[in-house]
Amino acid sequence: MTILITLVLPPGGDAGPFNLYSNTDGYVTPFATNVSAVALQAGYTALFVPEGTTTIRVTSIGVCTNFVNVQVNVLPTTTTTSSSSTSTTTSTSTTAGPTTTTTSSSSTSTSTSTSTSTTTSTSSTTTTTTTAFPIGCYEYTLIAFVPEDLVFEYTDCVTGSQDVTLNSEVVPSVTVCATDVTPPAAPDDKWDVVVGDECVIPTTTTTSTTTIPLQEGLRSRTSDPTDACGILLTEPCWISGTGDVSTLDTVYTDALGTTPFIGDGDFYNVKILSYPNSYSVQISIAGVIDATFGGTCP
Repeated sequence: MTILITLVLPPGGDAGPFNLYSNTDGYVTPFATNVSAVALQAGYTALFVPEGTTTIRVTSIGVCTNFVNVQVNVLPTTTTTSSSSTSTTTSTSTTAGPTTTTTSSSSTSTSTSTSTSTTTSTSSTTTTTTTAFPIGCYEYTLIAFVPEDLVFEYTDCVTGSQDVTLNSEVVPSVTVCATDVTPPAAPDDKWDVVVGDECVIPTTTTTSTTTIPLQEGLRSRTSDPTDACGILLTEPCWISGTGDVSTLDTVYTDALGTTPFIGDGDFYNVKILSYPNSYSVQISIAGVIDATFGGTCP
C-alpha cells in the first residue's frame, strides 16, 4: 500500500525522528524508520505499508518519545488526529494513494483527455485513442545512486510482474507505469522510488475493410430511351462486380469509385474491356444498372 502522511509540529517542537508501525502486526516491526520531522511536515509518501493496514502508529524516537495512532482513510478524504505531550502537539493526516493532503481540507481532481488521429485508405482505418488507466496505476521513477547493480521489481499495468536492473554508471533511472514497486534489498540511501501522476497510455484499434476492385470499361456518351447498342463506346468508365456486365453493378466515372455515373434511367451502351461484348443497359440516377436490353450488342 502507498500512504501519504503529513505531520504538523508547533514551532520549537522536539519530536522526531520517527518510526512508522502498522496495526497488522500489533505495532511490532516498523515499516519505515528514522523518518525526519521535515519529511513528514512536507508530506511523506510511505510506499511499503503492509496490506490491510487500518491504523498507523507514528512514534517519535528522539528527545520526545510520544506517539500517535492515525486511522487510514481508504477513500480520498482527510482524517485529523491530535495528541500532546509536555511540550509537543502533533497533528497528523493520511490519505491512501499518491494524492496531496493537508490538515484543513483534502480534494482530489481527475481529468481524462482523449485525442484521436485517424488514417484512412481504401483498405484500412487506424484510430489511436489516449485512455487513462484505472485508479491505482501510477508512474514510478526508479533511481540508483551507486555504481552497483540494483534490482527493482514491479507490477506493470499492462504486462504484469517485471524487474529492471539499474546502476548509476550504466542506467541510473527509469520511469515505469505500475501498480506497485518492490525496491532492491539494499540500504535505502543507495536508491529511491518517486511516485508520479496516474498513468495514461495510447491504445490502438485497427479496423480493416475489404474493397472489391473496379473493372475498367467504356460507355457511350449519349443514351437511348430503349436500346443503345448502336451508339459508339467513347467514354471511359469503371464498373463494380467480378464478372461481365450485370444488373446491380454500379458504373463510376473515376477509378477510385467515388463518383457514380448519373444515368437518369436511360439506356447506354456499356462494355468491360476484359470481356468481348458490350450491352445496352439502363443506368439509374445512382449509377446502378437496373436492367439490360436483350443480350449482347451485335
